[in-house]
Amino acid sequence: MSDQFSGLSRALREALSELPRALVQEEVQRQTIICLLYQAVRGMGLIPVPGWRPPRSTRDSIDLVGVHPQSDPPQIEVAFAVSPLVELTLVKALEWVECPSKVIVTFSERADKVRQSTFFLGKDHIHLNLHDQAK
Repeated sequence: MSDQFSGLSRALREALSELPRALVQEEVQRQTIICLLYQAVRGMGLIPVPGWRPPRSTRDSIDLVGVHPQSDPPQIEVAFAVSPLVELTLVKALEWVECPSKVIVTFSERADKVRQSTFFLGKDHIHLNLHDQAK
């Protein structure tokens, strides 16, 4: 994992642990992560753009991209996809984005399933597994 995202991973884990157990659902966790990523991207000095669909893609949108504020045409610096597991559709969607950091955030507590799903990751992807005990 890239060092620049290790602190972010810790902050996301902490925020998920603060959710009231009675209200925890997969989509609640996913949206919580996206909200926190929005704040983090803004903190990086980038413009956060949620739900962006690459123009050449007819598939899924990207959960969040960070755009350099002074660029024209817009220059994407980071792209985030958030899901319980690494999904092929997310990996394919990220392939349409030209940027230096393509990050997939997984939050499933099933470590075996997350590990199996990383098969889809390429060398261009950064994987933040929020329930990886080794990190």
